[in-house]
Amino acid sequence: MSETILRVRSVNKTVNTADQELTILQDINFDLEAGQSLAIVGPSGAGKSTLLGLLAGLDEPSSGDIWLADHKITDMNEESRASVRAELVGFVFQTFQLLGSLTALENVALPMELAGTKNAQDRAKEYLAKVGLAQRTSHYPKQLSGGEQQRVAVARAFACAPKLLFADEPTGNLDQATGAKISDLLFELNEQADTTLILVTHEQRLAERCQTTITIDGGRLTKTSASRLLLTRASA
Repeated sequence: MSETILRVRSVNKTVNTADQELTILQDINFDLEAGQSLAIVGPSGAGKSTLLGLLAGLDEPSSGDIWLADHKITDMNEESRASVRAELVGFVFQTFQLLGSLTALENVALPMELAGTKNAQDRAKEYLAKVGLAQRTSHYPKQLSGGEQQRVAVARAFACAPKLLFADEPTGNLDQATGAKISDLLFELNEQADTTLILVTHEQRLAERCQTTITIDGGRLTKTSASRLLLTRASA
């Protein structure tokens, strides 16, 4: 029986503006099984990236509950959520998020070194080779193209062996050809590692490669195209 890696129950997110309370997300409910790939799509401003941040424990909902594996992150403080992220979660961002003062090898190895992983440098070299950058390990981000920088970011994410990988517009800053290569790499490594992949994207072709797609519009989950996504009632 498959493990439920993500559970979302009655999640709402509101923020206070100068003159009113703004609802960003309203009554979001779903479960996702381990090893699946999920695309979150919808128009700009719909709340997609906000939802991704909540699922990853980077932000807190105004109400509702979220579990990552068996961790109820909505009952945790930031320190505890950070510990869960370090144990379970990897990230790939649109803006790469590489440290300019570190080489490609050092960028990939750093999270593992901070976590006390043995042979972090060897593992970093292994994953840089997997993304086709074996000859670029000593190069700094400014010496790499945008596609190469994103490949470093992908290597960094997978080298930490996360159970869940969150990707926010991972091809958004790349040209079409480079973006296609990064997409192929993302799904190839994801299949090899049996990681659960959750991504936000505007690209229909990228979303169609996921086993499940959910659409967020006006802060609500309005549509799903799913093989194994289990929509739930708020009362579940």
